[in-house]
Amino acid sequence: MGRTTWTPIEVHKGTGQRYHSTLRRGDGVLVRLEGGSYNTVGGPVPRVPHDIAHLVVERGLGVDRGLWGVLAAGGLVQNASFVQGRLPPHAKRQAGAVSDAAGEQLRQAEVLVRLCADVAAAGVPRDLTALRRTVGERWWSPALTPDALGDVRRELHTAARAWDELAPGEALELAWRGTT
Repeated sequence: MGRTTWTPIEVHKGTGQRYHSTLRRGDGVLVRLEGGSYNTVGGPVPRVPHDIAHLVVERGLGVDRGLWGVLAAGGLVQNASFVQGRLPPHAKRQAGAVSDAAGEQLRQAEVLVRLCADVAAAGVPRDLTALRRTVGERWWSPALTPDALGDVRRELHTAARAWDELAPGEALELAWRGTT
């Protein structure tokens, strides 16, 4: 079992629908992820930035190599770039290797984020058997329990409220929990 590490993430609110996220890796490299899409989650504040939804769902369900786990491990995804810090030798090639190795889990994370947002928007946990059929065996996760879905739903709503309270130019400070 590895040591738990916390990687700081800031999600910066822009004007209109725009936002971007930054992640400060353990080696000091700053990664910027351009955002702009949202997930509908229902509730008093009915949507949350997609990057925040990823963080909530991936942490809540233990998806180690989803969006944030890949970025923290040195990978890059679409709309992400290195913006500050000294890159290790062959960083771009290594970033591609990390992202390629996580391919299936990255795709699973997208499916799980959508599923959890839909469950949050519906307002009540749905039948797990029906959810499993909707997602399919390829993308299903044993971490999808009623308790986990309830926790993720609450955290999505909490994050949506915190985001809504920010003024343009402010950032929501979060963290990715990983292991080394």
